[in-house]
Amino acid sequence: MKIVCFGDSLSSCGGENGRFSDILQDRFPNHVFINRGVGGEGFTEGRARLEKDVLGEHPDAVLIEFGANDWWRNERPPTAWASDLEDLVTALQRQGARVAVVGVFGPYLDDQGRRLPKVYGIDERAVAFQKLEEQVARKHGCPYIANFQEKLVGRRCCWGDQNHPNEYGNRHVADALEPIIETLTGDKARPTRKPTLLTTRDMWREAVALAPNRLAAVDGDRRLTFAEADALTERIASHLAELSGVASPKVAVFLPNCLEYFLLYWAVARLGGVIVPLNTWMKKDSLAGIYRNVRPEILVVRSPSDAAPLEAAAALPPKAILALEPRDSGMADWKTLLRETPALPLAPIDSDALSIIMHTSGTTATPKGAMMRHSDLMFNVMAAIAAHQFSERDVHLLVNPMFHCTALYSSLPTAAYTKTPVIIATPRDPAHLLELVQRERITTFLSIPSVFHQLLKVKDLASYDVSSLRVIAYAGSPMPVSAIRKLQQQIPGAELHNFFGLTETISMTHVLTGEEAKQRPDSIGRLLPFVEARIVDERNVEVAPGTVGELLFARENVIPGYYQDPGRLEQAIVELGGRQWFRTGDLAMTDAEGYCFIRGRKKDMIIVGGENVFSSEVEAVLMTHSHVEEAVVKGVPATGASAFLGEQIEAYVVRSDAALTDQELRRYAFEHLPSYKVPSRIVFLTALPRNPAGKVVKDELRAP
Repeated sequence: MKIVCFGDSLSSCGGENGRFSDILQDRFPNHVFINRGVGGEGFTEGRARLEKDVLGEHPDAVLIEFGANDWWRNERPPTAWASDLEDLVTALQRQGARVAVVGVFGPYLDDQGRRLPKVYGIDERAVAFQKLEEQVARKHGCPYIANFQEKLVGRRCCWGDQNHPNEYGNRHVADALEPIIETLTGDKARPTRKPTLLTTRDMWREAVALAPNRLAAVDGDRRLTFAEADALTERIASHLAELSGVASPKVAVFLPNCLEYFLLYWAVARLGGVIVPLNTWMKKDSLAGIYRNVRPEILVVRSPSDAAPLEAAAALPPKAILALEPRDSGMADWKTLLRETPALPLAPIDSDALSIIMHTSGTTATPKGAMMRHSDLMFNVMAAIAAHQFSERDVHLLVNPMFHCTALYSSLPTAAYTKTPVIIATPRDPAHLLELVQRERITTFLSIPSVFHQLLKVKDLASYDVSSLRVIAYAGSPMPVSAIRKLQQQIPGAELHNFFGLTETISMTHVLTGEEAKQRPDSIGRLLPFVEARIVDERNVEVAPGTVGELLFARENVIPGYYQDPGRLEQAIVELGGRQWFRTGDLAMTDAEGYCFIRGRKKDMIIVGGENVFSSEVEAVLMTHSHVEEAVVKGVPATGASAFLGEQIEAYVVRSDAALTDQELRRYAFEHLPSYKVPSRIVFLTALPRNPAGKVVKDELRAP
């Protein structure tokens, strides 16, 4: 049968291969589904294109879904919508097509399975139309669904308006439509692309089942399909369980970016275990603190040369230490994990089970272990897809450290969800990254600003074919406007995205995309779907647009807590208006259109002569100078004749032209800033000290 899905944006949304018609096509492969959904249309436009878009296809069946835009416009009464619907139905039936009517105003299902009246996007007009719609369907013998979105409410599977489903939301929609299609076709639906992905293991297993021969990972000359990688992760998982002596071990990983890290991630997920990524910049004392807190059963290192993690583990040795290159050290050899062994049966994993303990990026004091559950990761996957429009056509460059949030929260699970490959690399050689983009036809490149700084320094950048890149996304620290402009010039085919999130938030929270990045390059963008934030003053009163205050996130958007540290997270929770909010310590402001701008850390605010100075404002001005690559400022005690000011501003600058002087740069600052915001001292450096997350460590900045 040929089945046309005829409607508005609720029929057409979901992204590439993510519309409900695409999902139904996979479930009913012996039939042809044609999507004729057009965003923003009502019944009037639908009637106008009926002949060309639907009747011209000579369909066997048609699903009609209209009404939401007529309600939104409020230009005609519901009786007119119903009259149009009847005209569409009769025209299709005259041609011999079977017609089903699909509504959006009926009741929804809550988590207990109860049908309740819809409360979002509805009023008395919509209620009236729903009754008329049902009458039209009954009169003409059409199968009818009062609300094909009945399972979407509260399930975080829509885009920004909480109404248009993403791919996962459309799995619920396909479930609602499936019985109608079975009746129309006489065929039983295949159990594919169901809304049953509750854990990262579920994402991986679906990728293996539906795309076994697609490329999953590349590391140098090593290339694995999903099926090949799955066979290895099965073996690794069985050996990890045997070595640890527990079914769901905690596995601490101290490795650079490599294929082994990729396989470990999915092997631990298979077991329902917990991966504990270890920052390879951390010192012995910090690592020892993590061991004391987490007590991992297994530690994975590259070789006996990894002294810091091995020495730190000596006081509390794990049950097994694995090395990629053991070198006769007595440590277990990674290669033994690749030997064939019977696969363990899959134990159940609760969606709220712990999946990752991600430690904060400090390099000296014991970091806090942020707990990420499978349900949190699932939400972040949806946020990442919404932010960057990831699709099944993408090829991802995985250059961020694999011990970092972006890699383990977003890149790896999202690639599995979309059944797309990750090309594993390190940022050491920017020319090599360009070679990878060219060779692998990479489409997405997410990293930190310092990596893109180095990329722009490649002398023959224009000689590389980077036309495959569609998204360049950066986070972790501000990207200078000059660098943004250069990237736009050098790689014009790629959209530039700025995205933002914290170790404590269960997803990225903001994104700035495409044209927005050209107009507001210093913004982190707007909130992603289902993320709630507010900006408050010292009295916890929400501030108006244009006013700087502290950025807070709704408790629902934040991790459940820090591992083995009850009450620690709660110290940053405040109750406002009957809801709980997480204090980030970040100073921010929004403009009238909802774009957010980070103004620095609350503790970094500089008070000069009683005036508040936000470090990011000064930094942003300095970085507009054509010969400034990077700049940060901090407050220092005012001394001598200036002691009455309390604090003064000290700037640390990386310049692209050694001829730039501090006097010239201070004069430039005077042209753009009030005098009290101009740095009293400028120190030129060859590089800024950063932690592995790419953030500048201001405590390490010292004037000579």
